[in-house]
Amino acid sequence: MAENDAQTFVPGPLDELAPGLRRRSERLPALIAHPRVCRAPTSEGHHVVALASFKAAQSARNFHLAFRPIVEAVLLHELTQSRSELAERTSLQSIQVYVFAALPFDPAAALGLLGLFPTTLDDGSAREALALLRREAQLVEDAPGQEPLLRFQALLAPPTPVVAELEKHLRMDTSLGVWGSQPGQLARRLADSLDSLGHSGVEPSRAGIERLEQVLVQHTPNTLRLIPPLCFQALCDLIAVAAHSTYDCEVQWAVCERDADTGLSPPPLIKVSGRHGDGHVPLAEHLLRWCVMPRRADEQIPSLGAWAEHEFGP
Repeated sequence: MAENDAQTFVPGPLDELAPGLRRRSERLPALIAHPRVCRAPTSEGHHVVALASFKAAQSARNFHLAFRPIVEAVLLHELTQSRSELAERTSLQSIQVYVFAALPFDPAAALGLLGLFPTTLDDGSAREALALLRREAQLVEDAPGQEPLLRFQALLAPPTPVVAELEKHLRMDTSLGVWGSQPGQLARRLADSLDSLGHSGVEPSRAGIERLEQVLVQHTPNTLRLIPPLCFQALCDLIAVAAHSTYDCEVQWAVCERDADTGLSPPPLIKVSGRHGDGHVPLAEHLLRWCVMPRRADEQIPSLGAWAEHEFGP
């Protein structure tokens, strides 16, 4: 995700999921979901990502569909940074949405599906994001004003102590390159670290994937179940290894190096040749929707190992 020199405005993120990016100097159209996002620091040394709506949607469904790809793109960017990138940046504390245009419906249900819930505008933690979004509103044609009417926020549950320690081990490993540059190494390092923490059984098989899923994936309903970035990427790597070693597919790892122009690192992706033919499998996008995006309290989700077996097995 690229930022300007002042680290005030963030284009994006991921152009294909959030089209409509413009240079800062250009006037931007008022849209239901503004395609540029704001990254604001917090007093605790983290950052929040703030999104804006400058145009009224006509239905809750349209409002949800406008924001979903941008929320997913923001999360993909946070989850797929390399070890060296993570050393340069603060961690994400929350995602926020500020609604500037009056809506003919209550947007709470539409954003609740994305783990975002109503909160107050006079919260001191909103000060930095509000200042940046007011400046952004000045660049929007026909903006309804520079003061938001509603604010929504998704707080991210902290990782368990085991997962936090696992992420720490991976970040300290100076041998790790960007995802895909060393196929299987990130998954191997993760499995070794888990062994040292007393959690054995992680291997490139359905059972091994399900074992890692039990450790990493939170099951709290109606919330964004964020996984620490290197742990998330290691889970992607383990599934790629399983596709090759357990399900006998030919697998090519995409090397996810940061683009020099945009500053974006592409999310983990593999090309697979197997029983079901040839094709690309966007591992990061699939795991994001399966393991990170909110789940309903009554929703029954098959295991990630079951998905991998169905995707790559006979």
